Amino acid sequence: MKFVDELYNFYKDKLIADEEDVDLLIYSIMQDLSREEMLRVLSELNDNELYQITGSYLAFKLKEKIIQDQNLGSISDDNKYLN
Repeated sequence: MKFVDELYNFYKDKLIADEEDVDLLIYSIMQDLSREEMLRVLSELNDNELYQITGSYLAFKLKEKIIQDQNLGSISDDNKYLN
């Protein structure tokens, strides 16, 4: 992916393989991108890269929803014992 290659070349001497550093860098960059710029980055992906990104996002959101529902369910379950 061209965008990742450019980021890596720019920051390769400043970063270590620390997940928090990478997350902060990406979050910071994403805040400065417009919707059009993000769509341009996505338009440069090949089919496999687009599939990986979409799949990762959908899996993350599904896990997030399961966790949210389980947490809400445990609160509701606890409340029924208090009544």
